[in-house]
Amino acid sequence: MRRGLLASLSLALLLVLPGVAAAVEQPLDRIVAVVNDDAIMASELADRVAQARSQLAQRNISMPSDAVLRKQVLDRMVVEQIQLQMARKANLTVDDTQLNRAVRSIAQNNGMTLDQFADALERDGLSLADVREQVRREMLIRQVQQRRVASQVKISDQEVDRYLTQQGGDRNVRYELGHILVALPQSPSPDAVKQAQQRARALYRQLQDGADFADLAAAESDGANALQGGNLGWRSGAELPTVFADVVPQLDVGQVSEPIRSPSGFHLVKLLDRKGGDAQQKAVVQEQKIRHILIQTNPNRDDDEARRLAEQARQRIVNGEDFASVAQQVSDDRGSALNGGELGWVRPGQMVPAFEDAANDLAVGEISQPVRSRYGYHIIQVEDRRQRDVSGETQRDEVRQTLFQRKVNDELEAWLQQIRAEAYVDERLDDQGA
Repeated sequence: MRRGLLASLSLALLLVLPGVAAAVEQPLDRIVAVVNDDAIMASELADRVAQARSQLAQRNISMPSDAVLRKQVLDRMVVEQIQLQMARKANLTVDDTQLNRAVRSIAQNNGMTLDQFADALERDGLSLADVREQVRREMLIRQVQQRRVASQVKISDQEVDRYLTQQGGDRNVRYELGHILVALPQSPSPDAVKQAQQRARALYRQLQDGADFADLAAAESDGANALQGGNLGWRSGAELPTVFADVVPQLDVGQVSEPIRSPSGFHLVKLLDRKGGDAQQKAVVQEQKIRHILIQTNPNRDDDEARRLAEQARQRIVNGEDFASVAQQVSDDRGSALNGGELGWVRPGQMVPAFEDAANDLAVGEISQPVRSRYGYHIIQVEDRRQRDVSGETQRDEVRQTLFQRKVNDELEAWLQQIRAEAYVDERLDDQGA
């Protein structure tokens, strides 16, 4: 469920080609921010600002002023640095296999081989090593968020039931959203709340007077997606942040909400587009009733011996012995052996690929040859097959996943503000931002 659910700070700045910004040379470097025991240097900030400019240009979003853009980028770098410090304290790592897979995926998403991707980066003034390092940092941040936020989120059956009841026929509607946040500090004073509300109202009036939402978000929003023009992408109803859930379905396409208060601040939400709403498609899968015998290797039994014993077990069954009796006597899968090797009704994806592929090739009642998987050698029999409509179960799984993501998004926003407030941060931007 949680795979790929935690989008963190700004990986998009690196991954869209063409237009990866070249590193900016700094003749004199200096500290622009101290974050706990670490420092952010002017050269690092300049590189990230150049990346942000490239991204804004690709999205045709008007550039904020230099001072605003540097402040926006530095704020994100500070929060990123705090999370990397947490990763270091927790001894989190990203091994080369994970990193290579992620970089290869980025290249493929850009329609390139790894060599072509490296050449494209070099033309834009970066090296593959630069990107690998930034991807590694991003993956560490995701690990921290998984541990500190996502692992604490649970979705109950009652929440799934409530959502299905409330949504009715609108379960398949998806919304593309723009977002502007006027942030509040933790435990804000009444005066701070009043000032933030006034600022949000002023931004709302600008939008009503025709200001471009993406330009205003890039220049004014305190949200993590500000430098993407505030674009939150497409989300189902269950994926909407809780504070937006009642507002967004009532908006017309192109309409901007009035300021919405939450613990993190005041939000302006624009409905960029809406789609879907059709009835859910029927989902039918083939289930197989399977039993098996497993012969594993061990310190006293090598692979050849395990295969020989599996062949002997098969031959006993072919010669007329009862499958269940043989399984009870020799199978190393003790959980199923006590039940005659029965695994029950199995759906696609529930067994390891070698096992599933072999079962799919069997006729009902047929006894397989020994099948090798990472667990050992299997003797497999498919006892029956049936088609089953799992639309309701699939729907509940999808709702559970999207409710999980909604709750993670809510918790993540609050957590990022909390760790920023608790850290020692000394920003040292001068009027020129140098």
